[in-house]
Amino acid sequence: MPESRSKEPLVWIDCEMTGLDTSKDTVMSLACFITDFELNLLDEEGYEAVIRHTQEQMDAMGDWCTQHHGASGLTQACLSSSTSPDQAANELLQYIQKYVPERRRALLSGNTVHADRAFLALDPWKPVIGYLHHRILDVSAIKEAARRWAQEDVLKKSPQKAGKHEARADILESIAEAKYYKDVFFTGTT
Repeated sequence: MPESRSKEPLVWIDCEMTGLDTSKDTVMSLACFITDFELNLLDEEGYEAVIRHTQEQMDAMGDWCTQHHGASGLTQACLSSSTSPDQAANELLQYIQKYVPERRRALLSGNTVHADRAFLALDPWKPVIGYLHHRILDVSAIKEAARRWAQEDVLKKSPQKAGKHEARADILESIAEAKYYKDVFFTGTT
């Protein structure tokens, strides 16, 4: 059966974690924006949460996370936060349901989003992943295809990421990057 054109929304999520090991690391913060299929934001504010962590959890981070999250202020924000993982997971699911009323319609989207999905597949985040479609839209995959097969000028004009590793900034950059690739490769407007 041939694929049909989808007009389903996209749920853009970026997480900042204490590391990348799902067996011991945890989500420190996350941001979520939802777009329509044309990548128009359905809500300018989005959803954002900083998750409460203990000093022991912060002390267990590796060097990169300790330095980066310390310098960005995320470590202190986690120590000061009163938001539990359960609370954030419930709020995130409610936010998604507000803009995506039907289960299994919207795709999880982002850059290297499989890493975020791995954490979101764990408790207490599982209901979020259970609500979304099983497929994902990974902008990193489109970028890697472009690096191999696109004309050099396409690569030169692609949006440059600031590399802040802050959930809100990162996910908005991912949406902008997806818009660029959509225009270049799929609608021919650039």
